[in-house]
Amino acid sequence: MKLQKFLQSKGYSRRMADKLVFNGEVSVNEKQVFEPWYEVNFGDKVQVENKNYTFDDRNQDYSYYVLHKPKGYSTTLSDPKQKHTVATLLQEKNLQHLNHLKPVGRLDKDVEGVVILTDDGDLINILTSARYGVEKVYVAKVRGKVKKEDLEKLRNGIEDNGDFLKCENAVVIEMHKDYSIVKVTMIKGRKHEVKRLFSSIGNPVVNLIRISHGPVDITLVPNPGDIVEIRANVLDKLLEIKKKNQNKVRS
Repeated sequence: MKLQKFLQSKGYSRRMADKLVFNGEVSVNEKQVFEPWYEVNFGDKVQVENKNYTFDDRNQDYSYYVLHKPKGYSTTLSDPKQKHTVATLLQEKNLQHLNHLKPVGRLDKDVEGVVILTDDGDLINILTSARYGVEKVYVAKVRGKVKKEDLEKLRNGIEDNGDFLKCENAVVIEMHKDYSIVKVTMIKGRKHEVKRLFSSIGNPVVNLIRISHGPVDITLVPNPGDIVEIRANVLDKLLEIKKKNQNKVRS
């Protein structure tokens, strides 16, 4: 793979990749390289802007990152009506070269947690469509004590304003006098679905965190605002989901 293409797979625009190489700011295996067309081979170590990458041949045509979206930020890249967006967060962290990546699905502005960022269109379709059964897991703090029979209602599904809403699973992990902590597994992603489900049983959501999306979980980005590249075993699992379902996407 050409060095320019490799840098693009890491989120740099073509123009920025060329500029960094021509300026001598890129090294391969600790040797400065000045040609964007330089061939990068399996196992080569690339250094750029104090970041270290290894060409591991998994899927270098696309970039895969995970963000712990903080509360108060909109899951969008461009919205003049929103002061705080994923794009502005990337800018705050001097990661604006990742602005070409798209958030996979959405989280409400007042919800924090795992958001995958990628330019892999097939994977985005697979992770966001209920057709492929990829799970999203949330931890919800809700008012009051949640009854077992009410959790069963959520698993079986409810009607709300003409929409059929349901969760795949819901388990109480903490019960207190005034509130409960519930772990909720979802596949569909209707607007405000988790909040609407709990409101329907009289336990409105006070706080909501998405702790995983498929194999990508919050342990990779434990603090709000954290962002890391998805690599190694987690990336392998993501790409396996893509490989398994890719023919369905294109059929």
